[in-house]
Amino acid sequence: MLANLSPVWLMVLGFICCLIFLFIFRKIYTFLSVFFKPFKKGKSYYCRVTAISDGDTLTCHRLNFRRSETKLRFAYVDAPESSQAYGKESARLIKSMVHKKWVRVKITDIDRYGRCVGVIYRYRKSMNEEMVKRGAAWVYEEYIKDKKHLHYMISLQDKAKKQKKGLWKSSRPIRPSVYRKQSK
Repeated sequence: MLANLSPVWLMVLGFICCLIFLFIFRKIYTFLSVFFKPFKKGKSYYCRVTAISDGDTLTCHRLNFRRSETKLRFAYVDAPESSQAYGKESARLIKSMVHKKWVRVKITDIDRYGRCVGVIYRYRKSMNEEMVKRGAAWVYEEYIKDKKHLHYMISLQDKAKKQKKGLWKSSRPIRPSVYRKQSK
């Protein structure tokens, strides 16, 4: 049947086939590129927590074709260092809440160490807020730009202080930022 077509029609048919191929290739490329992109600021991703470094840092395994693992730091909170008082308890608490579980991460920033910084959600509950509520982390006031959110986080911290939860059981807990400066 194609042998009976004139050369002009064969060229037109070939051109149409090329356009269809390019259109399909572009759609496939766009679809697949989503799976190869790293975490982007302002986006939300689902991932499985594979490791807990300390009370405010975890490693997350995003299910994509590369099966990429990324270090994530909790936004707006600062948990005690592992060598600090209540540091190991803080890490154990977050481990009990999210380790080997699927979470949603909303990326807010990339820190100076190249880690993604974000809010971690488990069943629509912010683990960042949960750590402050349970007295396992301080509010990182310098990084909260939204005044309403800042007041909310400080109120959670004040409530944990009054109830002497977690690190607030100590009469004079040391902020992790101060502890890091003293340790240098």
